[in-house]
Amino acid sequence: MALTYLNSSNPLSTSVSQELQDVVVNIMDMVVLCGLLPLLTFSGLLTNILNILVLSKYGLHETTSFLLFSLSVSYLFYSLAQLFQRLHSFVALIDPLLAMSLETISVIYLGSTVGYFASVSNLHTTIIAVERLVAVCFPLKMSWVFTPYRVKLLLVFVYFYVAVLLMPSWILYEPSWTFDPSTNKTIGGLKPTTFFKRDFDNITQYLYLGLPILLSTLPFLNTVVCSIVIGYKMTVRCKTSLIKISSWSNDVKEKKVINMLLTVCVVNSCVSFPILAIDLFLVCNNTLIQSLSKMYFLLHTLGTILSQVNATINFFIYISLSSKFASTLDQIYRCGVKKNKK
Repeated sequence: MALTYLNSSNPLSTSVSQELQDVVVNIMDMVVLCGLLPLLTFSGLLTNILNILVLSKYGLHETTSFLLFSLSVSYLFYSLAQLFQRLHSFVALIDPLLAMSLETISVIYLGSTVGYFASVSNLHTTIIAVERLVAVCFPLKMSWVFTPYRVKLLLVFVYFYVAVLLMPSWILYEPSWTFDPSTNKTIGGLKPTTFFKRDFDNITQYLYLGLPILLSTLPFLNTVVCSIVIGYKMTVRCKTSLIKISSWSNDVKEKKVINMLLTVCVVNSCVSFPILAIDLFLVCNNTLIQSLSKMYFLLHTLGTILSQVNATINFFIYISLSSKFASTLDQIYRCGVKKNKK
Protein backbone atom coordinates (compact mmCIF):
# COMPACT_ATOMS: atom_id res chain seq x y z
CA MET A 1 0.00 0.00 0.00
CA ALA A 2 2.82 2.40 0.87
CA LEU A 3 4.60 1.77 -2.43
CA THR A 4 1.42 2.38 -4.35
CA TYR A 5 0.89 5.64 -2.51
CA LEU A 6 4.43 6.90 -3.08
CA ASN A 7 4.31 6.10 -6.78
CA SER A 8 0.77 7.34 -7.36
CA SER A 9 2.03 10.70 -8.58
CA ASN A 10 3.85 9.01 -11.44
CA PRO A 11 1.47 8.69 -14.43
CA LEU A 12 3.40 5.74 -15.83
CA SER A 13 3.22 3.74 -12.58
CA THR A 14 -0.47 4.64 -12.22
CA SER A 15 -1.14 3.40 -15.75
CA VAL A 16 0.74 0.16 -15.10
CA SER A 17 -1.10 -0.29 -11.80
CA GLN A 18 -4.45 0.26 -13.51
CA GLU A 19 -3.56 -2.22 -16.25
CA LEU A 20 -2.52 -4.75 -13.60
CA GLN A 21 -5.85 -4.29 -11.79
CA ASP A 22 -7.71 -4.78 -15.06
CA VAL A 23 -5.77 -8.00 -15.72
CA VAL A 24 -6.54 -9.28 -12.20
CA VAL A 25 -10.24 -8.47 -12.57
CA ASN A 26 -10.37 -10.13 -16.00
CA ILE A 27 -8.75 -13.26 -14.57
CA MET A 28 -11.24 -13.27 -11.69
CA ASP A 29 -14.05 -12.79 -14.18
CA MET A 30 -12.88 -15.88 -16.05
CA VAL A 31 -12.24 -18.03 -12.96
CA VAL A 32 -15.18 -16.95 -10.80
CA LEU A 33 -17.94 -15.91 -13.18
CA CYS A 34 -17.10 -18.49 -15.85
CA GLY A 35 -15.88 -21.25 -13.52
CA LEU A 36 -16.70 -21.26 -9.82
CA LEU A 37 -20.10 -19.56 -9.96
CA PRO A 38 -21.49 -21.72 -12.81
CA LEU A 39 -20.24 -24.81 -10.94
CA LEU A 40 -22.08 -23.69 -7.79
CA THR A 41 -25.14 -22.82 -9.86
CA PHE A 42 -25.29 -26.24 -11.51
CA SER A 43 -24.79 -27.79 -8.07
CA GLY A 44 -27.72 -25.71 -6.82
CA LEU A 45 -29.91 -26.90 -9.68
CA LEU A 46 -28.98 -30.55 -9.15
CA THR A 47 -29.25 -30.57 -5.35
CA ASN A 48 -32.59 -28.77 -5.28
CA ILE A 49 -34.04 -31.07 -7.96
CA LEU A 50 -32.99 -34.00 -5.76
CA ASN A 51 -34.54 -32.28 -2.73
CA ILE A 52 -37.83 -31.87 -4.61
CA LEU A 53 -37.83 -35.50 -5.77
CA VAL A 54 -37.14 -36.88 -2.29
CA LEU A 55 -39.61 -34.60 -0.50
CA SER A 56 -42.28 -35.41 -3.10
CA LYS A 57 -41.65 -39.08 -2.37
CA TYR A 58 -42.32 -38.37 1.31
CA GLY A 59 -45.70 -36.85 0.56
CA LEU A 60 -46.43 -33.23 1.43
CA HIS A 61 -48.99 -33.83 4.17
CA GLU A 62 -46.72 -32.65 7.01
CA THR A 63 -46.02 -28.93 7.39
CA THR A 64 -42.27 -29.53 7.69
CA SER A 65 -42.07 -31.45 4.40
CA PHE A 66 -44.15 -28.83 2.60
CA LEU A 67 -41.98 -25.97 3.92
CA LEU A 68 -38.79 -27.70 2.81
CA PHE A 69 -40.35 -28.57 -0.56
CA SER A 70 -41.33 -24.94 -1.18
CA LEU A 71 -37.88 -23.77 -0.04
CA SER A 72 -36.22 -26.13 -2.53
CA VAL A 73 -38.48 -24.88 -5.34
CA SER A 74 -37.54 -21.30 -4.50
CA TYR A 75 -33.83 -22.11 -4.44
CA LEU A 76 -34.18 -24.03 -7.72
CA PHE A 77 -35.64 -20.99 -9.51
CA TYR A 78 -33.02 -18.79 -7.84
CA SER A 79 -30.23 -20.97 -9.26
CA LEU A 80 -31.91 -21.05 -12.67
CA ALA A 81 -32.23 -17.25 -12.77
CA GLN A 82 -28.63 -16.94 -11.60
CA LEU A 83 -27.48 -19.19 -14.44
CA PHE A 84 -29.28 -17.17 -17.12
CA GLN A 85 -28.11 -13.92 -15.56
CA ARG A 86 -24.47 -15.05 -15.98
CA LEU A 87 -24.94 -16.34 -19.50
CA HIS A 88 -23.42 -13.19 -21.00
CA SER A 89 -20.05 -14.02 -19.34
CA PHE A 90 -19.76 -17.12 -21.54
CA VAL A 91 -21.05 -15.40 -24.66
CA ALA A 92 -18.50 -12.58 -24.18
CA LEU A 93 -15.74 -15.09 -24.96
CA ILE A 94 -17.24 -15.57 -28.44
CA ASP A 95 -19.22 -12.44 -29.29
CA PRO A 96 -18.68 -9.38 -27.02
CA LEU A 97 -21.41 -7.32 -28.73
CA LEU A 98 -24.02 -10.03 -28.29
CA ALA A 99 -22.87 -10.38 -24.68
CA MET A 100 -23.62 -6.68 -24.11
CA SER A 101 -27.17 -7.17 -25.35
CA LEU A 102 -27.63 -10.27 -23.20
CA GLU A 103 -26.30 -8.42 -20.17
CA THR A 104 -28.81 -5.64 -20.81
CA ILE A 105 -31.67 -8.14 -20.92
CA SER A 106 -30.43 -9.93 -17.79
CA VAL A 107 -30.16 -6.68 -15.81
CA ILE A 108 -33.66 -5.56 -16.81
CA TYR A 109 -35.55 -8.83 -16.52
CA LEU A 110 -33.46 -11.19 -14.37
CA GLY A 111 -31.81 -8.92 -11.78
CA SER A 112 -35.03 -8.52 -9.82
CA THR A 113 -35.94 -12.18 -10.38
CA VAL A 114 -32.76 -13.31 -8.60
CA GLY A 115 -33.48 -10.92 -5.74
CA TYR A 116 -37.10 -12.08 -5.61
CA PHE A 117 -36.30 -15.75 -5.09
CA ALA A 118 -33.45 -14.94 -2.68
CA SER A 119 -35.88 -12.93 -0.52
CA VAL A 120 -38.57 -15.61 -0.72
CA SER A 121 -36.02 -18.21 0.40
CA ASN A 122 -34.93 -16.06 3.35
CA LEU A 123 -38.53 -15.73 4.50
CA HIS A 124 -38.97 -19.50 4.17
CA THR A 125 -36.08 -20.00 6.59
CA THR A 126 -37.65 -17.51 9.00
CA ILE A 127 -40.97 -19.37 8.87
CA ILE A 128 -39.16 -22.66 9.55
CA ALA A 129 -37.41 -21.07 12.55
CA VAL A 130 -40.70 -19.74 13.96
CA GLU A 131 -42.45 -23.07 13.32
CA ARG A 132 -39.74 -24.97 15.20
CA LEU A 133 -39.81 -22.39 18.01
CA VAL A 134 -43.52 -23.02 18.50
CA ALA A 135 -42.92 -26.79 18.33
CA VAL A 136 -40.27 -26.61 21.07
CA CYS A 137 -41.83 -23.99 23.36
CA PHE A 138 -45.54 -24.70 22.84
CA PRO A 139 -45.77 -28.33 21.62
CA LEU A 140 -49.46 -28.65 22.52
CA LYS A 141 -50.39 -25.66 20.34
CA MET A 142 -48.17 -26.65 17.42
CA SER A 143 -50.77 -28.73 15.56
CA TRP A 144 -53.36 -25.97 16.00
CA VAL A 145 -51.19 -23.02 14.92
CA PHE A 146 -49.34 -24.62 11.97
CA THR A 147 -51.92 -26.67 10.12
CA PRO A 148 -51.09 -27.74 6.53
CA TYR A 149 -53.78 -25.41 5.17
CA ARG A 150 -52.48 -22.39 7.12
CA VAL A 151 -48.89 -23.08 6.10
CA LYS A 152 -49.89 -23.21 2.42
CA LEU A 153 -51.77 -19.91 2.77
CA LEU A 154 -48.76 -18.39 4.53
CA LEU A 155 -46.39 -19.44 1.74
CA VAL A 156 -48.73 -18.08 -0.94
CA PHE A 157 -48.76 -14.81 1.00
CA VAL A 158 -44.93 -14.79 1.15
CA TYR A 159 -44.59 -15.13 -2.64
CA PHE A 160 -47.17 -12.38 -3.16
CA TYR A 161 -45.75 -10.14 -0.40
CA VAL A 162 -42.22 -10.17 -1.83
CA ALA A 163 -43.52 -9.57 -5.38
CA VAL A 164 -45.43 -6.48 -4.21
CA LEU A 165 -42.46 -5.08 -2.26
CA LEU A 166 -40.13 -5.57 -5.24
CA MET A 167 -42.61 -4.12 -7.74
CA PRO A 168 -40.63 -0.87 -8.32
CA SER A 169 -37.45 -2.81 -9.11
CA TRP A 170 -39.10 -4.48 -12.11
CA ILE A 171 -39.65 -1.17 -13.91
CA LEU A 172 -36.43 0.78 -13.25
CA TYR A 173 -34.85 0.33 -16.68
CA GLU A 174 -35.87 -0.32 -20.23
CA PRO A 175 -33.79 -1.49 -23.21
CA SER A 176 -32.24 1.03 -25.56
CA TRP A 177 -31.18 -0.34 -28.95
CA THR A 178 -28.56 1.43 -31.07
CA PHE A 179 -27.23 0.45 -34.47
CA ASP A 180 -23.44 0.23 -34.81
CA PRO A 181 -22.49 0.89 -38.45
CA SER A 182 -18.90 -0.34 -37.97
CA THR A 183 -20.06 -3.86 -37.07
CA ASN A 184 -23.44 -3.71 -38.81
CA LYS A 185 -25.07 -4.91 -35.59
CA THR A 186 -27.65 -3.59 -33.14
CA ILE A 187 -26.32 -3.29 -29.59
CA GLY A 188 -28.52 -3.30 -26.51
CA GLY A 189 -28.14 -0.77 -23.73
CA LEU A 190 -29.92 0.45 -20.61
CA LYS A 191 -31.87 3.61 -19.98
CA PRO A 192 -33.90 4.57 -16.91
CA THR A 193 -37.66 4.54 -17.26
CA THR A 194 -39.75 7.68 -16.86
CA PHE A 195 -41.02 6.28 -13.56
CA PHE A 196 -37.47 5.96 -12.21
CA LYS A 197 -36.32 9.39 -13.43
CA ARG A 198 -39.41 11.13 -12.07
CA ASP A 199 -38.94 9.92 -8.48
CA PHE A 200 -35.29 8.89 -8.41
CA ASP A 201 -34.42 9.84 -4.81
CA ASN A 202 -37.43 8.22 -3.14
CA ILE A 203 -37.15 5.03 -5.20
CA THR A 204 -33.42 4.74 -4.49
CA GLN A 205 -33.97 5.18 -0.74
CA TYR A 206 -36.73 2.59 -0.79
CA LEU A 207 -34.72 0.03 -2.76
CA TYR A 208 -31.43 0.43 -0.88
CA LEU A 209 -32.66 1.27 2.64
CA GLY A 210 -36.26 0.13 3.08
CA LEU A 211 -36.24 -3.16 1.19
CA PRO A 212 -33.07 -4.62 2.78
CA ILE A 213 -34.56 -4.04 6.23
CA LEU A 214 -37.87 -5.71 5.35
CA LEU A 215 -36.52 -8.61 3.29
CA SER A 216 -33.06 -9.26 4.73
CA THR A 217 -32.29 -7.69 8.12
CA LEU A 218 -35.57 -8.41 9.95
CA PRO A 219 -35.85 -12.03 8.71
CA PHE A 220 -32.18 -12.57 9.61
CA LEU A 221 -32.64 -11.23 13.15
CA ASN A 222 -35.83 -13.24 13.57
CA THR A 223 -34.10 -16.44 12.47
CA VAL A 224 -31.12 -15.82 14.77
CA VAL A 225 -33.30 -15.13 17.83
CA CYS A 226 -35.50 -18.18 17.18
CA SER A 227 -32.42 -20.38 16.65
CA ILE A 228 -30.87 -19.23 19.94
CA VAL A 229 -34.09 -19.91 21.87
CA ILE A 230 -34.51 -23.33 20.21
CA GLY A 231 -30.88 -24.24 20.95
CA TYR A 232 -31.29 -23.22 24.59
CA LYS A 233 -34.54 -25.17 24.99
CA MET A 234 -32.99 -28.24 23.36
CA THR A 235 -29.98 -28.06 25.70
CA VAL A 236 -32.23 -27.83 28.78
CA ARG A 237 -34.39 -30.67 27.50
CA CYS A 238 -31.35 -32.90 26.88
CA LYS A 239 -30.16 -32.30 30.46
CA THR A 240 -33.62 -33.14 31.77
CA SER A 241 -33.72 -36.28 29.65
CA LEU A 242 -30.74 -37.67 31.60
CA ILE A 243 -33.08 -37.85 34.58
CA LYS A 244 -36.29 -38.71 32.74
CA ILE A 245 -35.05 -40.91 29.94
CA SER A 246 -38.37 -42.55 29.21
CA SER A 247 -40.20 -39.26 28.68
CA TRP A 248 -37.71 -38.10 26.06
CA SER A 249 -36.94 -41.44 24.37
CA ASN A 250 -40.36 -41.39 22.73
CA ASP A 251 -39.49 -38.11 21.02
CA VAL A 252 -36.26 -39.17 19.32
CA LYS A 253 -37.76 -38.66 15.85
CA GLU A 254 -38.98 -35.16 16.73
CA LYS A 255 -35.58 -34.33 18.18
CA LYS A 256 -33.85 -35.35 14.92
CA VAL A 257 -36.24 -33.18 12.91
CA ILE A 258 -35.62 -30.21 15.19
CA ASN A 259 -31.84 -30.70 14.99
CA MET A 260 -31.94 -30.84 11.19
CA LEU A 261 -34.14 -27.76 10.82
CA LEU A 262 -32.15 -25.88 13.46
CA THR A 263 -29.00 -26.65 11.45
CA VAL A 264 -30.70 -25.29 8.32
CA CYS A 265 -31.53 -22.05 10.16
CA VAL A 266 -28.07 -21.69 11.73
CA VAL A 267 -26.21 -22.34 8.47
CA ASN A 268 -28.51 -19.92 6.64
CA SER A 269 -27.81 -17.25 9.28
CA CYS A 270 -24.04 -17.83 9.14
CA VAL A 271 -24.01 -17.46 5.35
CA SER A 272 -26.47 -14.54 5.37
CA PHE A 273 -24.47 -12.48 7.87
CA PRO A 274 -21.52 -11.67 5.55
CA ILE A 275 -24.00 -11.03 2.71
CA LEU A 276 -25.81 -8.48 4.90
CA ALA A 277 -22.48 -6.96 5.94
CA ILE A 278 -21.43 -6.58 2.29
CA ASP A 279 -24.78 -5.02 1.33
CA LEU A 280 -24.58 -2.62 4.28
CA PHE A 281 -21.03 -1.63 3.35
CA LEU A 282 -22.01 -0.99 -0.26
CA VAL A 283 -24.95 1.20 0.82
CA CYS A 284 -23.05 3.17 3.49
CA ASN A 285 -20.01 3.71 1.26
CA ASN A 286 -21.82 4.32 -2.00
CA THR A 287 -19.63 7.28 -3.02
CA LEU A 288 -16.44 5.40 -2.20
CA ILE A 289 -17.57 2.29 -4.05
CA GLN A 290 -18.51 4.27 -7.16
CA SER A 291 -14.93 5.56 -7.34
CA LEU A 292 -13.54 2.06 -6.73
CA SER A 293 -15.43 -0.07 -9.21
CA LYS A 294 -12.97 -2.94 -8.73
CA MET A 295 -13.85 -3.14 -5.03
CA TYR A 296 -17.54 -3.12 -5.90
CA PHE A 297 -16.97 -5.96 -8.35
CA LEU A 298 -15.09 -8.04 -5.77
CA LEU A 299 -17.63 -7.49 -2.97
CA HIS A 300 -20.63 -8.05 -5.23
CA THR A 301 -19.08 -11.25 -6.60
CA LEU A 302 -18.37 -12.52 -3.07
CA GLY A 303 -21.98 -11.83 -2.06
CA THR A 304 -23.25 -13.69 -5.14
CA ILE A 305 -21.07 -16.71 -4.38
CA LEU A 306 -22.27 -16.84 -0.76
CA SER A 307 -25.90 -16.58 -1.88
CA GLN A 308 -25.42 -19.49 -4.27
CA VAL A 309 -23.73 -21.54 -1.53
CA ASN A 310 -26.80 -20.83 0.61
CA ALA A 311 -29.01 -22.19 -2.18
CA THR A 312 -26.96 -25.39 -2.46
CA ILE A 313 -26.00 -26.42 1.04
CA ASN A 314 -29.37 -27.63 2.36
CA PHE A 315 -29.11 -30.88 0.41
CA PHE A 316 -25.95 -31.82 2.29
CA ILE A 317 -27.63 -30.96 5.60
CA TYR A 318 -30.62 -33.18 4.80
CA ILE A 319 -28.56 -36.14 3.64
CA SER A 320 -26.20 -36.01 6.64
CA LEU A 321 -28.80 -35.45 9.38
CA SER A 322 -31.85 -37.31 8.06
CA SER A 323 -31.57 -41.07 7.60
CA LYS A 324 -35.04 -41.06 6.03
CA PHE A 325 -33.93 -38.54 3.39
CA ALA A 326 -30.78 -40.56 2.65
CA SER A 327 -32.67 -43.86 2.35
CA THR A 328 -35.34 -42.30 0.10
CA LEU A 329 -32.64 -40.83 -2.14
CA ASP A 330 -30.99 -44.25 -2.31
CA GLN A 331 -34.33 -45.82 -3.32
CA ILE A 332 -34.80 -43.27 -6.10
CA TYR A 333 -31.26 -43.95 -7.34
CA ARG A 334 -31.78 -47.73 -7.35
CA CYS A 335 -35.09 -47.37 -9.21
CA GLY A 336 -33.37 -45.20 -11.82
CA VAL A 337 -30.56 -47.75 -12.27
CA LYS A 338 -33.08 -50.59 -12.71
CA LYS A 339 -35.03 -48.63 -15.35
CA ASN A 340 -31.83 -47.88 -17.28
CA LYS A 341 -30.86 -51.59 -17.26
CA LYS A 342 -34.25 -52.55 -18.66
